[in-house]
Amino acid sequence: MLMKDLSVIFRFSRIYSMRRLTKYNLGHSEQEILMFLSKNDPVNQDMIAAFFVIDKGAVAKSLSKLEEKGYVNRMINPEDHREKMISLTPKGVEIMDNMQEILTDWHTAIYEGLIQEDIAHLERITSVIAANSMKAISKYEKI
Repeated sequence: MLMKDLSVIFRFSRIYSMRRLTKYNLGHSEQEILMFLSKNDPVNQDMIAAFFVIDKGAVAKSLSKLEEKGYVNRMINPEDHREKMISLTPKGVEIMDNMQEILTDWHTAIYEGLIQEDIAHLERITSVIAANSMKAISKYEKI
């Protein structure tokens, strides 16, 4: 039951953010990359792919869309000319305020009726489950 409930929460979270960000024409993966960049700017494409456990091609596609929309820049790494570093543009930084507000509103809505202790307990348990999930799949990592 737990996995089903987590799946429902995740799907509704995606729907909520998509509806709230309609005017920006951002896909969910683009939103996630922007959120990642807001905390890890600048990074390379490999770092994004590794964090989300997705292939580099999917990341490249999302980054191209974000670049076309003016939210990110790709610059050659001065220390390694074969690598491109990705960072938020001023327009990308600006949209983060809206995205943070939406995330805060979502948390307020889903945590309604819970006390802070319940929320902290839930976050601790979820964090452990996420770490265990990562450990479980790493055993079968491609060589």
